[in-house]
Amino acid sequence: MLHITKLDIKGISAQNLSVSPGQCISVSGASGMGKSLFLKGIADLVINRADMSLDGEARIDYSAPDWRRRVTYVGAKPTWWYDKVVEHFEDKDWLAEVLPLVDLPLKVMGWNVSRLSSGESQRLALLRALEGTDGQEQRYFLLDEPTSALDGGRQAMVEDLLMRYLKAEHIAILFVSHDDRQVDRFAQKRWEIFNRQVREVPA
Repeated sequence: MLHITKLDIKGISAQNLSVSPGQCISVSGASGMGKSLFLKGIADLVINRADMSLDGEARIDYSAPDWRRRVTYVGAKPTWWYDKVVEHFEDKDWLAEVLPLVDLPLKVMGWNVSRLSSGESQRLALLRALEGTDGQEQRYFLLDEPTSALDGGRQAMVEDLLMRYLKAEHIAILFVSHDDRQVDRFAQKRWEIFNRQVREVPA
């Protein structure tokens, strides 16, 4: 379980919120309210004051890389470090298996990242984050508009893939989406940022 006892990020505050493996929670709020900032704060990617724990172990006891490996932020506009797609993955066999599940051809592995469309980049960034998720340790994904560049069919494929991991309770998801229909079909619980406070609201 990821538990937020207290979190303050540039005026956004949250108290006593938790997410467990197998759960999918949407994060909503008016434009400019700080939804992305909130997710980045949980992942310890921006300066914050926080009392959080992961499976009972305080965040302060984790190194930053270890925390971010377990609590992973995936942005709508991914960043790439190497020239080729394949250079961002270790398990090439796994990648070859999952690419068709999100409607990407095997040859994408050899592409230069500079030729990727926004939708291709989003799907590959999600696969990059999911790589190595095998249930040996629970992982928590903070997805910031993960399918905003996808059409309905490919959006459904991504949701189906994520649901496989959710049903196996290998992962939990917090996600931001401006698609109300996606929130309705995908989120089990809802958090809302209102007046700079994060609170749970009825699903």
